[in-house]
Amino acid sequence: MKMLSGFKSSRLNGVIRTVLISVATFLLIFVLILAGISPDTYDIHVGEPASKTIYATKDVEDTVTTELLRVAAANAVEPSYKSVDTSVNNVVLEDMKRVYDALLSIREAWQDRIPGNATEAQLSEINQSAPFSLSQDMLSALLHSDAEVLQQVFDAGVAGVRDTLNSTLPEGQESSAVTRITRDLVDEKYPTGAVSLISEILRVCIQPNMLIDTEITEANRQKARDAVEPEMLVKREVIVREGEIVTESQYQIISSLGLLADDTLDIPLFGGLALLLLVLCGIIALYLYQFDVAILKDTKRLSLLCITIVLEIAISLLVRGMNSYLMPVALGAILISVLLDTKTALFVNCVVSFMVSMLVSTDGLFSMSMFSVMLMSFAAGPIATLVLSRKQLRTGTLLAGFAIAASNFIITMAIGLVSSSNLNTALSNALWALGGGVFSAVLAIGLQSLLELVFNLATNAKLIELSNPNQPLLRRLLMEAPGTYHHSIIVANLAEAAATAVGANGLLARVGAYYHDVGKLKRPMYFKENQMGDNPHDRTDPRVSAAILTAHPRDGAQMAQKDRLPSQVVDIVRQHHGDSLALYFYDKAVKLYGEDVDVSSFRYEGPRPRSKEAAVVMLADTIEAATRTLANPSPEKMETLIRKLVREKLDDGQLNDSALTFSDLDKICSTFVTVLTGVFHERIEYPEISIPPRKPVAEEAPAEETTTQSEPETNPTEEAAPEPADAPQQEVKSDAN
Repeated sequence: MKMLSGFKSSRLNGVIRTVLISVATFLLIFVLILAGISPDTYDIHVGEPASKTIYATKDVEDTVTTELLRVAAANAVEPSYKSVDTSVNNVVLEDMKRVYDALLSIREAWQDRIPGNATEAQLSEINQSAPFSLSQDMLSALLHSDAEVLQQVFDAGVAGVRDTLNSTLPEGQESSAVTRITRDLVDEKYPTGAVSLISEILRVCIQPNMLIDTEITEANRQKARDAVEPEMLVKREVIVREGEIVTESQYQIISSLGLLADDTLDIPLFGGLALLLLVLCGIIALYLYQFDVAILKDTKRLSLLCITIVLEIAISLLVRGMNSYLMPVALGAILISVLLDTKTALFVNCVVSFMVSMLVSTDGLFSMSMFSVMLMSFAAGPIATLVLSRKQLRTGTLLAGFAIAASNFIITMAIGLVSSSNLNTALSNALWALGGGVFSAVLAIGLQSLLELVFNLATNAKLIELSNPNQPLLRRLLMEAPGTYHHSIIVANLAEAAATAVGANGLLARVGAYYHDVGKLKRPMYFKENQMGDNPHDRTDPRVSAAILTAHPRDGAQMAQKDRLPSQVVDIVRQHHGDSLALYFYDKAVKLYGEDVDVSSFRYEGPRPRSKEAAVVMLADTIEAATRTLANPSPEKMETLIRKLVREKLDDGQLNDSALTFSDLDKICSTFVTVLTGVFHERIEYPEISIPPRKPVAEEAPAEETTTQSEPETNPTEEAAPEPADAPQQEVKSDAN
């Protein structure tokens, strides 16, 4: 239960680390690209002159002008009416009669009391009982007009209202109808005062007999609003020119683009960029989950991938100020190919290409220059992976840079000629792009060394460097444990050939084999290949001997870590014996102490090999030691022994975690036989004969004689003769290697 709990906790911690690294990378990319695409801001105010000419950074709607056009369109729509209500006619006429009668009552009550103009008090008292508020002129016309004339004007007004209602009076046209009837009364030469009075009666009493259908009218007006096309400004169009007075419409446009200095947050820009980057980063995550999940599980490799992406974007942002075509768009493809994997580099480069191309200008996205930079970056991926898969040294990076530079030049020149007739501009951009390819390679070489050091990576260049015999550990191995050193050389040859045969990293297997026994430096004379006759195990308890023997993978891993060897090499050192049994000393202990001996005390600490390279080194180590015990080795004998030893490792479960297949094991056995046949090749037997002395040299010219005499004489007995074939070596126990 504790082991299960610990496993779950470790797995959870790994997931948390992966999520934290991913979130941190997303935020860094977001900030960098936001800084690159955010436009300049301006401090302007409505009614004040603009300090400089401002252009639209993208297509934007002029909301103020658009709204004015929509209001005008809605107002231009004629209202829709319901059917005519004929009952309104009688109501209006009755109201007019009632109001007129009320006015006649006032006339009768006040005519004799006010011979001239009424006072303010009188007017106020009259208006309290009047059907509507009378002005001084209206009251004077009511009190002093001829009764017959007043009646005629009223009757004419009634007739006008009747005619108007009979021909329908739509809602909203009441005022115009009153004005028309009043004009007709004036044309009939009726007194002005009387006309004004009757006109006011009309205004108070008249009602439409065709009401507006509000629902239909509003629907029609909304259609008219919707039909109005938004007033748009296209990208790079002038919003306001320098010195021009800023209008409300211009101010609102600038504000909607996030160009105002007092705007703290451009929500559309932030949200759109965040969603876009979320999709792009999600694509990379899905690819890794589906095809290279090992990177997601390995914090170091995932961190390296994320740092590489961020570095490419950050450096591109810095370089953009000089010229956008100089941006190192191939940097990520080169570094990921060298430090991680070419397939991952190819895919990630396609996604990062779009991110980097967004930095081309602050005028908005999807420009021709952005397309050119994106295409350059797309092409850089296949070129980098193709060159670097064949060239493992750092010169391969430079070669890839030159190839990418040529590709950049061709692509930029082609797009420049297609999109513009200016040959000089196209050529200038192409030359900058050529420099960008070389710049990418130079940066990659410098960053590669730095990243190798920081992350302690087992790149091909690093492995070749570690294979140099002058490396401190290898030098110590040669001087302090020469037998182990030469054993490691043979194991390395076997391991590299076998690893290559099964599609593993042959260079990693070779370097791992060079260092696999460095732990023997702690007690070199306890291992058979370094002994010169005296064997300390003869006077040592077998349990102590086993403890010394099985400690050397752990000691070697500690030495390798101290010398900052890559983790893959350290793993090979630690795993090259797995948890196999030190059979010789176990057998010796059983003979001394009986069957009660604890077998676990005679096993190596492990773990078992967890990679093809570590498993190949284990097999090569075992087989190299065992084949030295063969008398008169032949290919048939060696193949039989090799397959027997491989079967024993397989049966003991040592290869269970290595991902090797039965087909791989067959290839490994065949490769071992081929290599060892070359090592233990037959030599001819030289006969023992006496070599006759040289004949004296004939006398020659004085000059030549002087020259001949200056050379030292050679003793015939000291002349090197071919050595006889090596005799079979003393038996070397495989568990001591």
